[in-house]
Amino acid sequence: MRTIETIWYKLSIKRKLMLFFSLIIVCISLLNLYTLLNAFKYLEIYEQDLIKNSAIHKLQTSIIENNSAFERFIMYSDKKSMNQFTDEIPGIWSNWNYVRGTSGTNQDAYFQIAAIRYAFMAYIESVDSALDFMNISEESFIKNLLKARRINGYIEGYFKELVSIRLEEGSQLHSVQKEKVTIIRTISFLGIIFISILFLFFGTSFSESVTRPIRELASRSLKMAEGDLTISNYKVPYKDELGILTDSFNIMNTNIHEMIKSLEDKVEMERRLRDDELKIAEMNRSLKEAQFLSLQSQISPHFLFNTLNTISRTSMFEKAPNTVKLIESLSNIFRYTLNRESLIVSLSEEIDILNEYMHIQKIRYGDRLSFKILCDFDFSNIKIPIFTLQPLVENAIKYGIEPKEDGGVITLTIIQLIGATQLKISDTGEGISQKLIKEILSDDDRILSDKSTGIGISNVKRRLNITFQEKGSFDIQSIQGAGTTIVLTIPGDLSV
Repeated sequence: MRTIETIWYKLSIKRKLMLFFSLIIVCISLLNLYTLLNAFKYLEIYEQDLIKNSAIHKLQTSIIENNSAFERFIMYSDKKSMNQFTDEIPGIWSNWNYVRGTSGTNQDAYFQIAAIRYAFMAYIESVDSALDFMNISEESFIKNLLKARRINGYIEGYFKELVSIRLEEGSQLHSVQKEKVTIIRTISFLGIIFISILFLFFGTSFSESVTRPIRELASRSLKMAEGDLTISNYKVPYKDELGILTDSFNIMNTNIHEMIKSLEDKVEMERRLRDDELKIAEMNRSLKEAQFLSLQSQISPHFLFNTLNTISRTSMFEKAPNTVKLIESLSNIFRYTLNRESLIVSLSEEIDILNEYMHIQKIRYGDRLSFKILCDFDFSNIKIPIFTLQPLVENAIKYGIEPKEDGGVITLTIIQLIGATQLKISDTGEGISQKLIKEILSDDDRILSDKSTGIGISNVKRRLNITFQEKGSFDIQSIQGAGTTIVLTIPGDLSV
């Protein structure tokens, strides 16, 4: 420690400033490097997830094209189509092997991939049998042809389930990565604050170590100018410009007979002091500008929208309208979330984004899920907190409709009252126990900490209370096995 202190005293002010600002640049650079490395890592994770989905889509497309070639041969006896059917089989197996290697990340996905393999083998066997009996026995030909078509239907079902599993994995991946990104962002923010406070402290100490001797020398010089020649010598531990300045002052004080020369030295010293203060002020200003610019280096969310747009256009060119609509719905949800300056939106905007969300869910659940909106008046001027309806509908699907084998219906009813609007979200799902309803309405987060069923509902209820200052109402009506109805009463305070 003594060695470091000695070296510091020997450094010139210029070198101390260079060392000080070099440390600032290194710390900020390390923090930025840490943030960028994590950002690139998360981008790579999302890229791998997209590759898995692309591989599944490619396999599904190749099987569909292969079946289309066989059907053309059956209808038109086109040998070119039959050759295409035969030639595409090795490519299908190659695509299947790639899907197995990239997408078989859990037991459910592995089961669906294996089911596709065995179903396709059975499909090929049925096609071969149908071709063998094509000119021999019409009955056997039709029997094997129908069997091949039925198996092809099974394959489509397996693909739907596999895509559903991958979407669920992607959703879980997004949640995990979102939490990690939040942690990284918090670390970066705290790191900037820590670095700012740390260097503000050292900057203040450094400034004080420079200005304190200067102030003392200025005070002594003033007394000498007033005729007090009994000033004692002033000692500092520095060997830099301040040390030299102090030694010069002490020599001047000792050499009383050279007072005129000493006065000239004093003028020169004051000029140098002003220059040093200006340099320090300029350095501090440059530091603040650098810190401000570093805070502006953020990754724009437009990258996400541009990527989704690219995928959408590619799907359009490949003639996959369902995929295009899914991507558009997902993009609209992201844009609704990210490009929102206010936390209060119109009810029509909320319902629009709910329709986008339900489009995605209908693709996932098919005929098992139905959604209706009942309203007989214009509700476009009603204002509610953002993401009020979607979490409630999502909760109804996940815990009410999904467990039922035959699915169910979700209905949004909008009723106009005097000075208020009532929203009812009803489902024909499994229902909620009265005990859990009491826990959700109790606003006790400790009770709900291990019950994911009620966390989303409780969050919506809390935000409504904050927004409307508890002037509205929130109620849950449920019969287990018959369904659940959540009733929201929105006061007229936020309507325009």
